[in-house]
Amino acid sequence: MQTIAGVWDVDLKPIKINKENVKRDAQKYRMGSVRLALGRITTKEEFEDYKKCILKKPLP
Repeated sequence: MQTIAGVWDVDLKPIKINKENVKRDAQKYRMGSVRLALGRITTKEEFEDYKKCILKKPLP
């Protein structure tokens, strides 16, 4: 049997977001996050690409 302290120490794998599923199931989220309901989410890969693009731009 696992104790409560043992549950907190479990490493969880990163969650892979499927944007198409979120958009299809958007009605389920209408009482929660507006971003989820509209399908306006960013995957980790998309965020890293965007961050690289922004960091390449020179400061004015």
